[in-house]
Amino acid sequence: MKITIFKACLVGILAAFSITTYAAEPATEDYSKVVKDYIDSHMNSNYKNLNKIMSDDATFKIPRAENVIVQTKSDLVDEMKKEGALKQNCEADYEVIAKSSALVMVRVDFNYDNCVQQNFLTLEKNADKQWKITQVCKIFNDKDAEGTAPKVIAYN
Repeated sequence: MKITIFKACLVGILAAFSITTYAAEPATEDYSKVVKDYIDSHMNSNYKNLNKIMSDDATFKIPRAENVIVQTKSDLVDEMKKEGALKQNCEADYEVIAKSSALVMVRVDFNYDNCVQQNFLTLEKNADKQWKITQVCKIFNDKDAEGTAPKVIAYN
């Protein structure tokens, strides 16, 4: 009798370990896919994609002269809906600046003929373990075609 109880306990313990070992974690979206979807949404005015990858409280910050314009996710998505399908005439590339298991900083460059638009993205993993963009800072840099413009990074 003792051997039967021991065997039953052993089978139960092994079953518990195998269930724990093979149980899949919830699917987590890779941050690089979110970045690629962001590039697609910018280049093709894909507001549905943008709406999906942005956190509900996400902000877009754009410097204008000595001020910073702040747009919300809903403002930007609504504006993209109104404008319709626009295809940007640029090439895109991105670089991961820093990353951890919960936060990633990425620079996305959109190269136009006369300027480079740099987008600094902050991606965070939400409670559902999905990567969402929480902030975008856009900076426009003129390309120096003639070689005469100063190389200013920042000034007071």
